[in-house]
Amino acid sequence: MLRIARFTLVVASIALAFAGCRDAARSLTAPSSDRLAMSRALDQSAPLVPRIIAPRTTDPDIDYVPVLNPQVNHHYVWLDPSQKPRPKLLVFMPGAGGTARPASFLLVQEEAARLGYRVIGLMYQNDAEVVVKCGGSANTVGHSLDPDCSSNMRLEILDGIDHSSAVTVTRANSIENRLAKLLAYLGDQFPDEGWSRFLEDDGTPRWSQIAFSGQSQGSGQAALIGTLHHVDRVVMFSGPPDARVPEEVDPWISIGATPAAKYFALFHDRDHLVVGIRANLTALIGQFGDPVIAELNDPPYGGTHIVYTDLRPTLGYDAPNAPHQSTARDNNTPVDANGTPLLRDAWRYLLGDEPRGGSEMTVTLLTP
Repeated sequence: MLRIARFTLVVASIALAFAGCRDAARSLTAPSSDRLAMSRALDQSAPLVPRIIAPRTTDPDIDYVPVLNPQVNHHYVWLDPSQKPRPKLLVFMPGAGGTARPASFLLVQEEAARLGYRVIGLMYQNDAEVVVKCGGSANTVGHSLDPDCSSNMRLEILDGIDHSSAVTVTRANSIENRLAKLLAYLGDQFPDEGWSRFLEDDGTPRWSQIAFSGQSQGSGQAALIGTLHHVDRVVMFSGPPDARVPEEVDPWISIGATPAAKYFALFHDRDHLVVGIRANLTALIGQFGDPVIAELNDPPYGGTHIVYTDLRPTLGYDAPNAPHQSTARDNNTPVDANGTPLLRDAWRYLLGDEPRGGSEMTVTLLTP
């Protein structure tokens, strides 16, 4: 069971690399319906350039560096000066292992900034994969499945307290500390931007003013945070994927401090983890109606909080993990000839594009 317990300059090479990636993305094409083509006709401003901050810059005790691609071990911070800012922050967390970094999910972070959020793409310790460590026969205590494997592993990643033998995360490397120290750093370096509003007087995050989002394992961390703390919103892409036992919901999957009305999700119908994702989302927010396919419908999708897609990933349906990544990851989420994500309308709905479903609206519950 759960145990609840200064301006950084972006050097020219990084800016050029970022622009190059975006230009490359614009060269890709993907099929789209007339409905999608019409929605893509909305004006798109010039791409934003994020502040890129090494975690250790904010706290010398943060010492986790990923083995693969350590050069992209950075937080990404976004603020669109052309938008009227919301008094809210969105924290986005990538998935686990290999190449999963905030740098891989720039499009969705930028879209959130376009909506007026202050945005943080948070780099956290994501080397250990929950679905590997806690899935099926890999998760044994004695000769039985440990029902608390996922929750304990996720708790340790979040708070840096020793909850799990499947992962070792120090307090300094925890999501809570990384976020708090980054907010303190931003508040010191950019005092006129209001970052300090997202911290309590004791230096901990002001949960109620923060929306949490993520893809895959990051979506599970967002959901867990919403269970433990009353947050502004929870947006889950391709997750939570936890499935200790196929088609069985893990005990930690539940609504806690954050009301169910503030949870939203998007998944791909051909995701290799779709069985667990569907079961988890149904348990969390199934009361708002059945999942609705994004590309054949318009927001607000009949009021459902679960949207899915069957659009062809950029790398194809059969590329490893492609459908799983395609809901948000830059190299796999389908885009039109102009580089605009085909799922942009869905992203905006999930993130609370007013007046179509912001977290301050009254929500009428639908019976299953």
